[in-house]
Order: sequence, then structure tokens, then C-alpha cells
Amino acid sequence: MPKFMLKIGPNDQNLINNEDICCYIADEKSAKAVLAQAVASDKLVLGTNKEFMQQFGLDGLLLTTEIDEKFAKSIKPLQKELKGKFLGINCAPTRHEAMLASEAEPDFVCFLLEKENQEQGKAVIKWYSELFLIQQAIPYFEKIDEEILKIADFVILNASEYKILVDKIKRLD
Repeated sequence: MPKFMLKIGPNDQNLINNEDICCYIADEKSAKAVLAQAVASDKLVLGTNKEFMQQFGLDGLLLTTEIDEKFAKSIKPLQKELKGKFLGINCAPTRHEAMLASEAEPDFVCFLLEKENQEQGKAVIKWYSELFLIQQAIPYFEKIDEEILKIADFVILNASEYKILVDKIKRLD
């Protein structure tokens, strides 16, 4: 069963310190009171940009940036700056981007799956899980393929998606 990363929204207080949530993801739209509770918890809190992460003293970053052949080298200064913090990298669900992102040795790679590309994404995630030791995350969306949920290490979701997905995953076990 995958672990859950919760995107903090305005009304997520009831999920702070929930045992199913392993990590929180916060951005400028996150409720500050809920963010403060998440930071005070014993769980990781990742920001979606470096400035936000630094402003609130978060545990790391989930980075969205262009991934090309120079990515692994260009990300090294940021990794040095983040020393001791966690780094996740968003990438398209393609073998090429997965390899380029993984060359940077992040803590995890998040495949930006959507309904429209989930068949292609499922093949990439299967391939990736067989070849790479780096953990993988996926965003939750309605009607996500159950096989993808079985393979992923982490599922990123919001509070309203949490109840739907937990019920679905419990049926898979």
C-alpha cells in the first residue's frame, strides 16, 4: 500500500497527525494555521518552491522545473544549498525524463500522471520500479488505475481525495 502525501489546503486540520499521512506538501495557498500544525508535527513538510520552503523552515522541496540533458548538473548547486533537506522532482511520465530526473539522485521522483496519460504512465512506472531504487510518487486523480496504486510508493492527494482513496486502497489489500 502506498504512503500518502497530503497537499495542505485551507481545511485540512483533521488530517494533521493522521497515521496514514507520511508527508505534507505546502505552497502559498496553504492555510497558515494548518501549515504551522504540520510543521509542529513529526512528519516531513515539503514546499513547492525554495523561497516558501525557507520562509517557513520546511524539511525540503518538491521541485517542478524543466528537465533536460543538463538537469543533473544544473541541479547540483540547489542540492548543495538544500543539504540535509529532502528533494522530490516532478517529471513527465516518460522513460527519458525519469532517467534524467533520477541522474540528479533526488529522494523521490513524482510522475505527473493524468487521466489522459495513465496507460503510458503505468508502463513507465512499472519499468521504473524494476530498474531504479529511487522512490516514486504519483498525484491522485479520479478513476486512477488500481495497478498504478499498487506500484507507487507515495500518492499525493488533497483532503477531499483522501477518504475516497483510502477506501479504494483498503479494498485492494
